Amino acid sequence: MTTKRYETAILFDPELPEDARKEFLGKLSGIVADYKGEVLKTDDWGNRKLAYAIRKKSNAFYTFLLYTGNRGVVEEVERNIKIFEGILRHLTTVHTAELKPKVDAAAPPAGDAPADSGTPEPETPQAPAPPAEA
Repeated sequence: MTTKRYETAILFDPELPEDARKEFLGKLSGIVADYKGEVLKTDDWGNRKLAYAIRKKSNAFYTFLLYTGNRGVVEEVERNIKIFEGILRHLTTVHTAELKPKVDAAAPPAGDAPADSGTPEPETPQAPAPPAEA
């Protein structure tokens, strides 16, 4: 059985100190590891304006956590999120999109022509097309 990938969007209180936020995300990483999973990506979007006020706050610090794990990992992550006071909202979804590998800037993508070496390549003569019948 393959493990599923999950993505949890967390909206932190914008007044929460950065070290408290990092400490909590470290705790969540430990929980995921306890369920034989791994945190694949942590994406911090920073402070963003909310569409509507939540607990009289108009901004929130957005963080997305992409992880895998065995059965029960989502329930335990969400239980800890609900206990933590510095979170305005959260949402967990099953992540079905493929992860894009990081592109190496030094290597050209496969199928591209090599860089121009400065000397023109000899042209190959093309065979004439056969005449079309009328």
